[in-house]
Amino acid sequence: MRINKWLLRSALALCLSLLAISTALASDSADSDYPKKIVDNAGREITIHSPVQRIIANNGDAVEAIIMLGEGDKIVAVSDTVKQKSSYYFPMLKKVPSVGTFNKLDYEMIGAIAKGGNDTIAPDIIFIGYSYPGKAYGIEAHAKALAPFENITCIGLDFFYPENMTNDMEKLGVILNKEAEAREYINWYNEKASDIKDAVKDTLMPMTYVEWTSKGDDLSGMGPTSGAGQMVKAVNAYNIFSGLTDAYPKINWEYIISKKPDIIIKRQSTASDAKALGWEAPPSAEAIKLESVVQEIMGRSAANTVPAVKNGKVYVFNWDFMSGPDQIVGLTYLAKVIHPEAKLDPESVYREYLEKIGLEYPEGRIFVYPAPETK
Repeated sequence: MRINKWLLRSALALCLSLLAISTALASDSADSDYPKKIVDNAGREITIHSPVQRIIANNGDAVEAIIMLGEGDKIVAVSDTVKQKSSYYFPMLKKVPSVGTFNKLDYEMIGAIAKGGNDTIAPDIIFIGYSYPGKAYGIEAHAKALAPFENITCIGLDFFYPENMTNDMEKLGVILNKEAEAREYINWYNEKASDIKDAVKDTLMPMTYVEWTSKGDDLSGMGPTSGAGQMVKAVNAYNIFSGLTDAYPKINWEYIISKKPDIIIKRQSTASDAKALGWEAPPSAEAIKLESVVQEIMGRSAANTVPAVKNGKVYVFNWDFMSGPDQIVGLTYLAKVIHPEAKLDPESVYREYLEKIGLEYPEGRIFVYPAPETK
């Protein structure tokens, strides 16, 4: 059977034309979604005029969310504080340049990166930072400093308040045109939050003290308006700072003694040079250091009068998962520590989360010391 070459060429040309039309229509359809508008966490209306191709971020929690939505390859620069997590949480960002710390940025460098060797900045780049309204390191201040570099859209998203976590992810999904991926995470988050709520709803509310910093007798805690303060409330526990408006109240040890907390939680992060999440399980040098943190608290003046100390309820928490999209993991650990009888499995939640961002669960590591009982 002979094939007419003219007909074959015509059919091929028709197929190519249809493919080109289909591609153009898809592109037009994608572009028709713009402009998009959101209101960021500083209350600013933000307009995204075209698909985002480049991202600069000084908010590690937002970076984690960006990676969750599959857009980590669009991050072109971050702050030093984000780089500190690159060895274990953001390995794809190891070679991405740093533009300073979250509260002290090199705006000229940001402008140069945004230009990318061109005379003008293409309007496909965004800067994401913490909102912190009225603060010198908040998004409004960053936007003002970057105003001379036209076409850099500045957006304030936080990802550290439990009550705003799903809203922040939804807004990011709109910004990055990843609404479906954002909804998948939100559904998973809500499922795990519901599990926690059901597990702790009939439990007693122990008095809980979360220590932010300590230097001699000068202490600061996590008040009810802080992210951790909201987490304490979410797991059916009573914050000893309830009634105060300061997110990080400065107090002394005598004040803590007077409040008689049933649970004491000390904030601690993974070392910046760590190659894995959390700490090596006992027996290990890292576990010995964690034990020394617990013993320092237990050895404070008149500590034996504090219920948490008397009952061995002093814990060190890895703070890396107490904010950001993995906060639901921290919330599950917090609920399990405060309510050991609750039917919760924090490790399985963490395994699920790490799988979502393409990381393996680090075997032989702990994230709370002493590790909570599992039932």
